[in-house]
Amino acid sequence: MKKLLLTSVILFSTLFLKAQCTPDTSISSPGIYPDQTTNLDEAFVGQPYLTQIDVLTPLDTSVSLSGLNVNVTIDNVELTSMSGLPNNFSYSCYPPTCIFPGGSYACAEIFSTVDPTSSDVGYYPLIMTTSTLAINVPLIGSITQLDTVDYFYIDISNTSSSIEQIFSSTLKIMDVYPNPISDNATFQFAIGKKEFVDFYVVDCLGKVVESRKIQANMGVNKFNVDFSNYSHGIYSYNFKTSDKIIAKKLLVTGL
Repeated sequence: MKKLLLTSVILFSTLFLKAQCTPDTSISSPGIYPDQTTNLDEAFVGQPYLTQIDVLTPLDTSVSLSGLNVNVTIDNVELTSMSGLPNNFSYSCYPPTCIFPGGSYACAEIFSTVDPTSSDVGYYPLIMTTSTLAINVPLIGSITQLDTVDYFYIDISNTSSSIEQIFSSTLKIMDVYPNPISDNATFQFAIGKKEFVDFYVVDCLGKVVESRKIQANMGVNKFNVDFSNYSHGIYSYNFKTSDKIIAKKLLVTGL
C-alpha cells in the first residue's frame, strides 16, 4: 500500500510540475499570445509536445445595454474548456483553476501525455470556450458573457522540429471537419497575406457544384458549407490563390 501511495504521489507531482507554466509578464497589451498569425508550435511524431499560451486579462471592457455602450469592470475570465486536442494531449493553467482575474497575467500549457505517432499526423483545430464575469454593470450589477477562441490549431508532422510560423507565401489547408459529411462542414486554411481566395467543390464528373470567392485575412480563416443537398459520393475541394492551387478529397454521405 505504501509503495502504491508513493508511486501515485510521484506521478501526481510529475504532472503537477509539468502544469506550472510561468506567465510572460513582459506583455504590455491585454490579449492572448501567440496571436492568430503566429499560432501554436508544431508537434512532431516521436517527440513530446509542450507549448504555452499567455494571457493578459483586461481590467475593463465595453458592453451593450439597451443599445448603449457602457464600460464595465472585468472580475475574471475563465477558460471553461478546450476541445479538438489530438489523442493523448491535455492542457493545464496557471492559476490551476483556469480562472484569470481581471488585469492579471496568466498562462495555459498544452502538452502530450504520450508522444504523437504516425497515426496522429494531421491538423487539429482547437475550440476554447471562455466565460467572462463583468461587474459594476449599471442597473444590473454583474453579467456573464460566453465566448470562443477558434483560430488556434496544432499541426502534427513527421518532419524535423521547427516553430509553426505563417509567411507571406504560406497556404495551408486543414482537414475538413467532419469528414465524411452529412450536412454542415467546417473548412479552415492558413494564409500568409490578405487576398482573395477561390474555393470550389468539384464532383466525380468534374463539374463545379460549389464556388466561393473568400476575402481572406492573414492567418487562419474559417467558413462553413452546407452539404445537406449533395448526393452521396466523393468530391474534391480546392483552394486557389494568385500563385497556388491545393486540392483535397471529401466524402458526402447525403442523398
